[in-house]
Amino acid sequence: MLWSMIMMTYTGIILYIAPHGRIAYWTNWELFGWSKDQFAEVHTTFMVLFITATLLHIYYNWKPLTNYMKNQAKDFVFFTKEMLVAITIVLVFLFGTLYTLPLFSHFLEFGEGMKESWVEKSEEPPYGHAEESTLKDFSQKTGYDLEQLLNVLREHNISASKTDTLENISIEQGKTPGEVFGLISASLGEKTPKITGLG
Repeated sequence: MLWSMIMMTYTGIILYIAPHGRIAYWTNWELFGWSKDQFAEVHTTFMVLFITATLLHIYYNWKPLTNYMKNQAKDFVFFTKEMLVAITIVLVFLFGTLYTLPLFSHFLEFGEGMKESWVEKSEEPPYGHAEESTLKDFSQKTGYDLEQLLNVLREHNISASKTDTLENISIEQGKTPGEVFGLISASLGEKTPKITGLG
């Protein structure tokens, strides 16, 4: 329970400050050698480990745990003072988050600020998850001529077809999707996406 909690805390903090997906995937963002997806996956698997360990802990320590919930007459009481305090704290955090009460909203806004700060260090994609688009879809959404786009890539010794995605091309070339896009925009100029509000 202790070690899984430590790992969940570590990955949770990183995910709290990590850039939004549109930036993370566009720039192949990593921290300490892990991508955002890897942090999320580790966070999820350690959550499962934590739950499993907690259930085992309850099973093997059932008697001592239930003793904590007995009064002086040795009667079982679920709503002990300690339990009521714990429930109150949980409800405060739950409704404080859902209704964005000042303390909680400041905390969440700080996290958003941390996420957005990565944008200043990297180039924004033309639209959300553009790296997942095939070159054909990418050209349609950005207004680039497909043949001109393919020619630019060929001029940079990048072999690609209209069904290849920017993500696959960037992996093959050892670049980020943003760098591949940079080659295109440098040759063909900046374009305003025809479709907005994606991803």
